[in-house]
Amino acid sequence: MSDKNSSESAALGWKFVLIVGVLSAIFLGFFYLAMSNEPDYMPGAQRKAQQEQMQQKTEKTTDQQSQHSDDMSEMDMKEHQHSPQ
Repeated sequence: MSDKNSSESAALGWKFVLIVGVLSAIFLGFFYLAMSNEPDYMPGAQRKAQQEQMQQKTEKTTDQQSQHSDDMSEMDMKEHQHSPQ
């Protein structure tokens, strides 16, 4: 009877170890994915932030230029409509 109890407790122990291992692997996987590769104070991260700022500035100027060119094309169309042919 004591052999039966010891085998059951050993199986329960292995199940517990397996569950703890799987849960910790999942937790560490999420933790690894959530962390950035470089801290903010590293030069590479600073360079990346500067590049993103420059890209945002160029996108804004590009949008403004395209809007300006659209306005100009509308003005040209109005001039053509009103000009005598």
